[in-house]
Amino acid sequence: MKSQEKRIISGNYLEVEHYPVTEHGYRHDRKYRLSRTEQQKLNIKNAVKKLIRLVNTNFWLGDLLIHGTYRPDEMPKSEKEVLKDIQNYFRRISRYRKKHGLPPLKYIYVIECSGSGKWHWHGIMSAMDRNIAEELWKHGDFVNADRFQPTTQTGGEAFAKYISKKPMGKRRWNCSKNLKQPTVKTKSSGYTRRGIARIARERADDTRYWERKYKGYRLVSVTPVYNEFNGWWYIYVKMYRDTRGVNNNERKQGNLSVLYERQSE
Repeated sequence: MKSQEKRIISGNYLEVEHYPVTEHGYRHDRKYRLSRTEQQKLNIKNAVKKLIRLVNTNFWLGDLLIHGTYRPDEMPKSEKEVLKDIQNYFRRISRYRKKHGLPPLKYIYVIECSGSGKWHWHGIMSAMDRNIAEELWKHGDFVNADRFQPTTQTGGEAFAKYISKKPMGKRRWNCSKNLKQPTVKTKSSGYTRRGIARIARERADDTRYWERKYKGYRLVSVTPVYNEFNGWWYIYVKMYRDTRGVNNNERKQGNLSVLYERQSE
């Protein structure tokens, strides 16, 4: 076996995974089947990663975080009703954008129901006038449209984790069909078991090594994990594109956004 390298590019963010593959090119992880609980945890972890990547690929500084509520006398009785209201809301938004020459709407949203049966939802969508975005939601007195302010190093990760967590009640995120998918590139890294083990032991904290290897990116973290079942090291690297010095026009176009810290409630 040799080590494989997978690069996932989500906007300004790069993830790199090193893992072993068999001679037929199949990923080689464990010698046993996962339990139901382990599989559920893995599924949740992968779903959160997918959401983070979609946010980072499609949204940047200036887009909107929308939080929709209901008046007590208009509270829906089912998720189906909430879904219909949200779909109608985005139709109104799309008509407004088309009328005013704005690009097609992109969005991701999640529906939440508290233990007391109070429905509301959270989402992220393409930039527009915040007041209009609030006015076009017709069902709540406390709807808020906030400016999306992702972090420099991890983008919209905090927001994605926030809307994907499972509080009292339930959440289920949905998205528009026009979202761009992250770019995934896979190739053989050529490292043997000994070679990848040396990198895991000696290079995990070597920032210069990783930034030379993946030029144009700054290192966020390196996570080496030893798999005792197959004797291989797995390495997960997170990086971001350094956007200092980029002019304002490029930032607005979303090519190389300058991102800031967001405190999610």
